[in-house]
Amino acid sequence: MKIRTKDIHCHILPGLDDGFQDAGKSLEAIRMLAKAGCREITFTPHINPEQFPDTDEKLVRERYAQFVKQIPPELGITTSLAAEYMIVNGFEKRAMENPESLLCSSDKSVLIEMSYYYRSPNLEETVMGLVLNGYRPIIAHPERYLYMATCLDDFDSLRGSGCRFQLNYLSLAGYYGPSSVRIIKYLAKNGWCDFFSTDLHTVPQLYNILHRPLAMPIRFSRNPAVRNLLQL
Repeated sequence: MKIRTKDIHCHILPGLDDGFQDAGKSLEAIRMLAKAGCREITFTPHINPEQFPDTDEKLVRERYAQFVKQIPPELGITTSLAAEYMIVNGFEKRAMENPESLLCSSDKSVLIEMSYYYRSPNLEETVMGLVLNGYRPIIAHPERYLYMATCLDDFDSLRGSGCRFQLNYLSLAGYYGPSSVRIIKYLAKNGWCDFFSTDLHTVPQLYNILHRPLAMPIRFSRNPAVRNLLQL
């Protein structure tokens, strides 16, 4: 499977969440990505006080400053720092009242996620808070929220509220099952596959991404929205 030249979602920055723990493995993954054609990587560690209480913006910035010095310049990789924010209880207040404290991209894009088991009840409030403050919410891997396969119209509302959608490469290999495929097809039909990213946590996962064939029907892979993003 081809990958894009820019990866906006990964957990390569070591020792912060459930992703990479060893800097050597992180560098191995970056070398593999560079060889596969990636040129820009945005590190997006989880910020979720319920699961990773010790990981906050200050620690993430410190770890990033230390790690990027180890990336060989000859790889030709440009890096930046953001975060993947879990929409926990109370996050909507931060989005509304203190969004400048969030780690986001230079265009004020903020990567947000929900539980794989239930929809965040404060999702709409979070999105509204970000948008009203001039930020641009990106919902991480919507195809992994399998409960949304039965309420696809919700994506229309989220799109209308200003959300963009980032999908995982492995999803295109059918990795998360038929409900996930249904969500991807709906987003693709509407031209809402805005980003494809690795969401990389381990080196073996990257091998899977690079070597698994697309499992989608041919007619799906011919969709212009998907072809353009995947450079098929």
